[in-house]
Amino acid sequence: MSAELDAEKASDAELQELYHDVLVDYYKDTARQGRLDPHDVRAHGVNPVCGDEVELTLRLKDGKVDAVRYGGQGCVISRASTAMMTEALEGGTLADARAMALAFKAFMTAGAPPESLPEKLSESAALAGVRKFPLRVKCAMLGWNTLLRGLDDLSKGGHDAEYQDTPICQTGAQRKDMVTFKQIGDAVGPIKDPEIHVSVAELGLIYGAEIKPSDAGPGTRVKLIMSLTSPACPYGPMLLASVHGALAKIPGVRDVDVDLSFVPTWDPRTMASEEAKDQLGIF
Repeated sequence: MSAELDAEKASDAELQELYHDVLVDYYKDTARQGRLDPHDVRAHGVNPVCGDEVELTLRLKDGKVDAVRYGGQGCVISRASTAMMTEALEGGTLADARAMALAFKAFMTAGAPPESLPEKLSESAALAGVRKFPLRVKCAMLGWNTLLRGLDDLSKGGHDAEYQDTPICQTGAQRKDMVTFKQIGDAVGPIKDPEIHVSVAELGLIYGAEIKPSDAGPGTRVKLIMSLTSPACPYGPMLLASVHGALAKIPGVRDVDVDLSFVPTWDPRTMASEEAKDQLGIF
């Protein structure tokens, strides 16, 4: 029995390595990076806490997607997923695009099997492992959610859509006097890891945030979930204190919680931005 378990673990490790290679290949692919001018559809999406950002431009011809380009910045998961998406969109109709987006969403968020993915998205099965970590699912979905916003805008006669993700959750309707995710991103963005001197946002150490009205009185309660480069990082307490202090200084913030999470384990190959990997010497 032990031998069977060891064989299963080895097989799973090989599969995960294969999936990782597929994602990295798409992350590095520049075939559809850039911007189309003129274009018929433009959609811009952002996850303001983790820093992932994407701009999509589509050109239509005879009712089909003639060309699509994407730009922005983000982790390997975000950019690889967007690269897979743009490759699959070209040559299809807008109805095909929407159907693919909904199929991919069901695959990532509702546990649909890889076999349910359209043939053009077969390589998206490499993202199956991401489904174990809800915080990373948002990375994979950013490009697709931005596309859906662009298609919705086009159906109403618009050509320039904006999409903003909501990391973790935002309970209820946000009051106008509450803190925004952009303010949180602006506050923690400049903070650098004390050991390697790279921004925690660029490293991908910010896993998500939650905004609620404070239970203690007027003001906002902010909860941030982040990780460290290592569970044994000696600078952990210093970094947490810096993040807590930056959040506490945001006007309107009354309560701050900064929680550590090591699920998923931080991996600079898939979580750090391209700029951060350049600084770390990861190619």
